[in-house]
Amino acid sequence: MINTYHTSLPMPPPPPPPVPPRFHSRPEPRQHSSLIWFLAVVLVIHMFLTFGGFIYLFHKGNQQELNENYQDDVRILKRLQQCDDDNVDDKTLLDCKKVLNQFKDVMAKASETESRVALLTGDHVHYHGALAHMSVSPAKRVANPRICTENDKGDCALEWNTDHSTKVNVDTEGDSRLRISHAGYYYIYSQVTFSIKNATSVLVNSIRHVKVKEQVKTWMKPEEIDEVLLRSYCPPQQLPLCTASQGGVFKLDKGDQLYVQVTNLNWVHYDRNATFFGLYELK
Repeated sequence: MINTYHTSLPMPPPPPPPVPPRFHSRPEPRQHSSLIWFLAVVLVIHMFLTFGGFIYLFHKGNQQELNENYQDDVRILKRLQQCDDDNVDDKTLLDCKKVLNQFKDVMAKASETESRVALLTGDHVHYHGALAHMSVSPAKRVANPRICTENDKGDCALEWNTDHSTKVNVDTEGDSRLRISHAGYYYIYSQVTFSIKNATSVLVNSIRHVKVKEQVKTWMKPEEIDEVLLRSYCPPQQLPLCTASQGGVFKLDKGDQLYVQVTNLNWVHYDRNATFFGLYELK
């Protein structure tokens, strides 16, 4: 009998022992996490302080610029009051004319801007004094124009457009006159631009002052004293345009009236930025 369970072949090696399980250890907490948070907070605070400082400097610069502009306006007004002195020399008078022209440009722009804002919003600037800046009404051509002189009282008077004018504590009398509501000293000015070529006579821009005298008897019509307050001229010339401007300080009583008279209404350049009339009360 053959032994089938016995062989000479080598026996296979025993299986290796099982690998023990591996344990994953937690990473140790970072040592510098608190320092990073501190730096982040410092950076955020620095950004806020920088932004706030920029806004503060921006508003401070604008306020300083407004204060400088206000001081310039005060110097111009003081200079205008000095120009009213009768003892000024010719050189000072030339400088006064320059200052006056600058003031007129500023007043024209400010009045036009204020009128537009008031029309859009319905708001009016609160002002305790009295002032007016009147813009000329559109042209009304006359078929047979006449030449007006100083003796023609009430004729050739310019009319004003209230929609593009500014009035505070000043009344109107018709379409051409301003009536004083508060007695005091006023700076009065006017500018008229003429558009006529080859004129044969002098072009005149006159501010006339009307004082109404009440009669003793009530049934009698009040008497008006109409006189020229200021006058400026444009000589005959070849140029198509000529501007006559003027201004001065006068004492006015309550009820006094003012209007602008020209040589010929058809010779006026009806641009509200070139032809205007106004006043303001001095405090």
